[in-house]
Amino acid sequence: MRTIYLDILFIFNLYMNYLLLRLTARLTHTQLKFSRALSGAGAGSFGSLLILAPAMPFLFSLACKMGTAFLICLIAFGRKHQLLWQYFCFLGVSCLMAGGLFALSLSGRICYANGVWYPDISLKVLIIGTISAYLLLSLIQRIRDRIPDDNYFVSVRYGAHTVRLDGLADTGNTLTDFLTGQPVIICGKESLHEMLPETLPAKGFRPLPCTTVAGEGLLMVFRPDEIVIHSEN
Repeated sequence: MRTIYLDILFIFNLYMNYLLLRLTARLTHTQLKFSRALSGAGAGSFGSLLILAPAMPFLFSLACKMGTAFLICLIAFGRKHQLLWQYFCFLGVSCLMAGGLFALSLSGRICYANGVWYPDISLKVLIIGTISAYLLLSLIQRIRDRIPDDNYFVSVRYGAHTVRLDGLADTGNTLTDFLTGQPVIICGKESLHEMLPETLPAKGFRPLPCTTVAGEGLLMVFRPDEIVIHSEN
């Protein structure tokens, strides 16, 4: 029977969960504080103790794993409207990372039980391997974001008014709302004149600092009731 050291088990899963949360935040364009990422990863590390339990049925082990993943995302990202999307993205990158760990397990260097991995490899190999996987997935995401789509049409509804605008997938626009971490859609004030109040700032509107090639400035931002992005495909 393989000897399992709890400190190595906890640190390994803490490291892996933190890395997966960072990758999830990158793929979903979500700001993630270090403290929340570390708290979520730490909570998930306690779930690694399942490796010490007697062998469980596959479906029960899978349910425990998915429940732990949801808890990790809830602690890290909070109860935001994007939580389910972040949760499924976290599961996706976890599966991709598990593929690499499974390949190592065939060599006998990784132990797997009850949905939990335990390494028997050096810290150097672990760091190089996981960072390489992180960079590879980040590269795939960056390439995907830069692939142009066909024409976009953006429908914006605010109150009783709806405006339909032409849209552009601007990969150079990385502006996000520092309060919510959500990406910001930029458009001219005149294109939304039907729904905007006569004077700004008004209730629900606030300034957001931004940086452009021309320098620094402020943009007025607000959250519409609905945004629908259409493409020809």
